[in-house]
Amino acid sequence: MRITDSAATRGKMRRTLRGWLWLGLPLLLLASPHATAQQEIRFDVLGLFHPRELILQPEGSQVLLVAAQGDAGNPALVLNGEPGHRQIVFRAEGDRVVAGDRSASSWTAAARDNGAVAFRLTVPGKFHRVYCARLAIQARKGQLLAVVAMDRETAVASIVAAEMAESSPMEALKAQAVVTRSFLTAGSRHLNFDFCDTTHCQFLKSPPPLTSRVTSAVQATQRLILAYRGKPLAAMYSSRCGGQTHSLRDVGLRELGNAPGDAYPYYSVRCQWCRRHPATWQSKIGSSGQPPKPGDERRRIAEARQWGWSAIPGSDFTATADGAGWLLEGHSAGHGVGMCQMGAAGMAAAGAGFREILSHYYPNTELITQP
Repeated sequence: MRITDSAATRGKMRRTLRGWLWLGLPLLLLASPHATAQQEIRFDVLGLFHPRELILQPEGSQVLLVAAQGDAGNPALVLNGEPGHRQIVFRAEGDRVVAGDRSASSWTAAARDNGAVAFRLTVPGKFHRVYCARLAIQARKGQLLAVVAMDRETAVASIVAAEMAESSPMEALKAQAVVTRSFLTAGSRHLNFDFCDTTHCQFLKSPPPLTSRVTSAVQATQRLILAYRGKPLAAMYSSRCGGQTHSLRDVGLRELGNAPGDAYPYYSVRCQWCRRHPATWQSKIGSSGQPPKPGDERRRIAEARQWGWSAIPGSDFTATADGAGWLLEGHSAGHGVGMCQMGAAGMAAAGAGFREILSHYYPNTELITQP
């Protein structure tokens, strides 16, 4: 979203300044046109691993300038992939971040012009991800906190690539791009950054290549979002609804997402694709207490964290006593609120456009173009 009004620009700069100050970023980043010309969204990444070490590497031929906050006596480090400049290992020591023999309250990484740059961030021995963003790393009680700030459209493409297969029908990919952009536009869900990269917010994958069908879908729907009563909708969606999507009341929630309490009610609508293509899952959990309760999303999430997400993948199921535990059988995946991704793909394959898909799963909303 581009802002040309001077008052709006000043307000955005003040909000950005507060965010960067919390992250310990050098003020020189604010002088970059990249910081204000585009809407940046900040994601806390790799937090599920509770990392004590992170490895930063440039991706391909990219060049990274890596600076230590509060360490003005030392020049920025340069990563360019050449011998001796291929990676930096950060480790947490209390609330300090150490790289080699240098310790700082935080570190930042960006391109030479302080804009976004492609880099690889690795949790040693566990996981890595590529980002096109600016990076800030802090430590909290012996764990590293990594926050990447990227352009909104890069974020949309990265999330759509994580949520739908590239082989999905194009109109379904477009619908996913719109609901993702709507969710990100509706407002932050965290205090010190905008979103996390877990199912609590939005799963974030490496950005797809420019030739990807995902990229084409994002570009074709650029600036389009869903709105309800004139405000951006924090659009929710799930993998497979089982034949009927749910209202918030159906799953025991007053609200979902990052919208206010008077937000969109999420109507229950029929999903013909799921009705025509039923799928059943079974699992067993070893608890002799009360059985899991269908239709209670908060309880399902809590129990899934205990027994594993594959144990209770959806909100619609039955529970039968089986020895010392419970046998679960269901036919949905996810909370079933908002757009059904399998249903959207089915509608698109049958010839529906993304606008028709969105109006079906989000009745009484409108598509608007962000300035």
